[in-house]
Amino acid sequence: MLYRTNIIALVGGGESPKYPPNKVMLWDDSLMKCIGELNFKSEVKGVRLRKDKIVVVLDAKIYVYNFQNLKLVEVIETCSNLKGICAVSPSKEVCVLAAPEKKVGTVRIVHFDKGSKTQLVDAHQSAIAAIALNNEGTILATASDKGTLIRLWDTENG
Repeated sequence: MLYRTNIIALVGGGESPKYPPNKVMLWDDSLMKCIGELNFKSEVKGVRLRKDKIVVVLDAKIYVYNFQNLKLVEVIETCSNLKGICAVSPSKEVCVLAAPEKKVGTVRIVHFDKGSKTQLVDAHQSAIAAIALNNEGTILATASDKGTLIRLWDTENG
């Protein structure tokens, strides 16, 4: 759901899905109709919504779209990401995305408000299990699949 609006991102799944698992449907609940759809060649693992961006997580790629016109902004290659791990800052002023990088234990941080400035952080020695950003997108929290440490990172300088 997009904050407290009537916009919902739907992805098919389950035993008898209404939509296929490789399609993101943007549903306007007040209009009771689909206002947009995004199709992919593989199964959608996760979706993150902001007022200005739609982030779609696939197994080995992340697609970032402008919300207004559904135009593709960026494609980010990741390691195998079956859990759809990805974090996006909710702040209106700053747009920061964090996702697993191709190298195990590394996180890619992208600042879209600074011309897609990218920062790589060698966060853990094992695979990333969870990531989160604070509201302002200035602090990144990471955990590995070993689950012994949670580390905090400055998103500006890693």
